[in-house]
Amino acid sequence: MKTIVNDTVIRSFTFFLVSVLFNPSLFGELIPDRVQSRRPVAIAILKDGQKIVTANARSGTISLIDLTMTESVREFSIGIQLSDLVELPGQRRLLVTDEQAHELIAIRLSTEGMAVEKRIPVSRFPVTVRINREGSRAYVASLWSRMITVIDLSNWLSNDGDPSRAVLQQIRLPFAPREQLVVDVLDQQRFVPALNKLSPTIVVADAFGSKLATIDAEAGRVLSVREIPGHAIRALKQHPSKPQIVMTHQLLFHSGSTTFDEIHWGSLMANCLRSISVSDLLDPQADILKHSILEYLGGPDSGAADPFGFVIRPNGTMGIVISGTDEFMIDDGSFRFSNRLKTGSVPTAVVLSKDGTRAFVVNSFSDSVAVVNFINSTVEKTISLGSYPELSTADRGEQLFRSASLSHDNWISCASCHVDGHSNGLMNDNFTDGTFGTAKRVLSLRGVAGTAPYAWNGHIRTLAEQIEQSVQSTMQGKLPGPDQISDLETYLK
Repeated sequence: MKTIVNDTVIRSFTFFLVSVLFNPSLFGELIPDRVQSRRPVAIAILKDGQKIVTANARSGTISLIDLTMTESVREFSIGIQLSDLVELPGQRRLLVTDEQAHELIAIRLSTEGMAVEKRIPVSRFPVTVRINREGSRAYVASLWSRMITVIDLSNWLSNDGDPSRAVLQQIRLPFAPREQLVVDVLDQQRFVPALNKLSPTIVVADAFGSKLATIDAEAGRVLSVREIPGHAIRALKQHPSKPQIVMTHQLLFHSGSTTFDEIHWGSLMANCLRSISVSDLLDPQADILKHSILEYLGGPDSGAADPFGFVIRPNGTMGIVISGTDEFMIDDGSFRFSNRLKTGSVPTAVVLSKDGTRAFVVNSFSDSVAVVNFINSTVEKTISLGSYPELSTADRGEQLFRSASLSHDNWISCASCHVDGHSNGLMNDNFTDGTFGTAKRVLSLRGVAGTAPYAWNGHIRTLAEQIEQSVQSTMQGKLPGPDQISDLETYLK
C-alpha cells in the first residue's frame, strides 16, 4: 500500500505544480458566465435546503444554485474533470472527486461561495465518493484502477493533520467500481439485528457488469462478491424506511434475439428497479435474490432505456431518471411510473428537496437542472447553468449513442450494451453475422476505429456500415441519416 500511495502522491504533486503555474483558477476561483460545455454529472442539495451544487465533468467547475435568489447561479473553477460530490455533515464542506487529476478535493463553503481547502491523491480515476454517518471517513471508488480508497477525514482536514497518514486503506476489487453505498453500524442494528459482528460495510457495484461486492470498511477486506441478473447498475441507495437496498440496472436476456418482436415486447432488454434485502446482502452465505423484488420500467410502445439516478420520497413513492429517453418517471403509488416528464438532454443524476415535494434533475448534455414538482407532476422550470456552445460533431455522436430514439420503441440505446462505450460483458444474439442462434459477446468499443473489418465474421468493411447495420438489425430502428451516421462515427473514433 505504501508504494501505491507514494506513487500517487508524486503524480498528484506534479499535476498540482503544473496547475498552479498555468491555471490559477484551480484554487476555486469564482468565474463569470462564459460560453463553455460543463457536462454536469452529480448534484447535491446543501443542508440549508436552499442551495444546490452540481459537479461538472467537462469544465472542472462546480455550479452553485441559490434557490432563494430566483435561481441565481455562480460557478467556481475547482479541477479538471469532476465526477462526484457530497456535503460533509455539520462542517460547511464539500468533498469532490476529480477523475482526471486522481484527487479528492475538500472545499470550504462560505457566504461568499466556496474555495478549495485541501487536495489528497487517491487511486487513479476516482468516480464516486461516499462518507459515513459521522463524517469521519470517506470512501472513494476508482474505476480503472479497481480500488476503494479509505480516508481518515479527521486526520486529513484538521489543521495539524498528517496527509501521509490520512489514507487508511487501499482495497482492491475484482471489477471496475462506480456506485457505492455505506451501510453503517446503526443501520445494521436497525435492519439486521441478528448480525453477530457489526462493522461499517461498503456495498460496491460493478460499473459495467453484474457484480456486487460487500467490504468490511474497518478491516479493509472484501467479504463477498456476488452477481445479479443484470448490468449497468447506475444508482444504489438504502430505502429510508424498509430493510432494502434499491438500485437501477438493465437486464439483457441471454435467450433473447434482436428481432423486432423481441425488442417490442421487452424480451431482449429490460430496464429495471430492483430491491434487495439488507440482511441478505450483508450475509456472504445468503442468496441475495431470494427476497429480491424486481420492477420493470416501460413497456411495449414506451420503452424506458437506461435508468439512472432515483429518489425515494418520505411516503415511499419514487422518481427515476430515464437517461435514454430524456425523462423523469414518477411513481403513482403502485410502481407503474405512469407519469413521464421530459426534462432535458441526457439526464443522469437527481436529488430530492428537503421537504420531499420536488426533485432536481441534472441534464448532462443541456447544462441545466430541471425542477420537478411531485405534487402536480410537472416540470416547474429549467435552470440553466450558463452559456454553452453548440455541440460538436463528436458530442452530437455521443448524444445519439446515449439516446434510445435510435431503437424501436425506445427500449435500448447503444450505451445499453456498450456501457460508457465499454461493454457489459454479456452475450447477445444479434444478426450482424447473418445468423441467429449464435450468441456473441458484447465487445468494448474503446479503440474500435482501429479494428476493421467489422462484425463477427468480418464482412463489414467500414465503421459507418457497421453503425447502419447495428441500428437497423440489432436495435430494430430506422436507418439513421448521413449526418447522424457521421456524428456517431466521429464519436466512436
